[in-house]
Amino acid sequence: MAKFSPKLQIEDSHDKTLFIVTLLLVIFGTLMVFSSSVIMADIRFQSPYMFVSKHLIWVVIGTFALIFFSKFNYRSLQTMSKPLYIAVVVLLLLVLFIGTSKGGAKRWLRWGPISVQPSEIAKLVTVIVLADYLDRKKSKLKKIKGIIPPLLIAGFLCALVAVEPDLGTPIIIMATTLALLYVAGAKFKYILSVLLLAVPVVIAEILRKPYRLARVKAYLASWWDISSTSYQLDQSILALGSGGFIGKGLAQSQMKMLYLPEPHTDFIFPIVGEELGFIGAAVLIVLFGIFTWRGITISRHSTEFFGAILALGITFLIALQAFLNMGVASGLLPTKGLPLPFVSFGGTALLINMAEVGILLSISKNMAGREKK
Repeated sequence: MAKFSPKLQIEDSHDKTLFIVTLLLVIFGTLMVFSSSVIMADIRFQSPYMFVSKHLIWVVIGTFALIFFSKFNYRSLQTMSKPLYIAVVVLLLLVLFIGTSKGGAKRWLRWGPISVQPSEIAKLVTVIVLADYLDRKKSKLKKIKGIIPPLLIAGFLCALVAVEPDLGTPIIIMATTLALLYVAGAKFKYILSVLLLAVPVVIAEILRKPYRLARVKAYLASWWDISSTSYQLDQSILALGSGGFIGKGLAQSQMKMLYLPEPHTDFIFPIVGEELGFIGAAVLIVLFGIFTWRGITISRHSTEFFGAILALGITFLIALQAFLNMGVASGLLPTKGLPLPFVSFGGTALLINMAEVGILLSISKNMAGREKK
């Protein structure tokens, strides 16, 4: 393993485009967290810089994580996959017994001023464990019994997270699992069968919580009558639409003045649209597009199957969550609380996202044909 240096720099062998795009997303996010939270924090907590100051602390910690993992030999993660899985199971169980509740959900472990969300860690650990399994057992994926173990591995974590309750994270974990199984060689008919079996499970989870059912009903009704949208989505669409082409200007949002709930976390994208307009929103989407392209490129040109699956899984996690967040904010998908990677306020999510980029950079050092830009 290369000697660790805390300097904000990467080696010549790393994918520089991925690093630069990540840096731009983090800077973009920090500006938007400040803009979207300062008024709300001042009114509610008499501390206008409370959220952005916490966010900056996590940015610094996340930067160290990115640099550390970029110099870390990603192959070591394969030998650590089982202990990591056990550790995240323990954390998820602890959440259910001693976790901190917020908004009716018990998803956080708190030690003094530090709050950790194990479900965010579970996403990355799932990808690491799956990459290890698929690397060792890819020859068995042509048969149904070959895909059962990874489904059980991911399914157990999904079940623990769903109890919190949280439906969005299990959907992301299972979608990533099925995507990796298919890419690794599992037959499409098996993937389709699992999807069909998952439908009643998702429906049952929606029916289990009245607020979920209300969100789905409001979403379906909005296709015929836009006035049927929920209050949160209504304010989100107003924010996006009022920004026009060039936006009202940074820090000029009106929806963030306690009209739009969670403007600094799950619904930060509408604030981007309101303040920076179509241009700002398009730039953000393009940055995520470039990020996805570089992640797929790293996966395609990895010299090892484990590295290829790991890179693809990480890329899929981040790209899918970005798509879901922006889809919810624009009314394309039912309302679900998910942060926008690198942009939304949030400690554990940002830390894990930046650690994931570090792993991608580590894998990029071993790309065949030196396909780096």
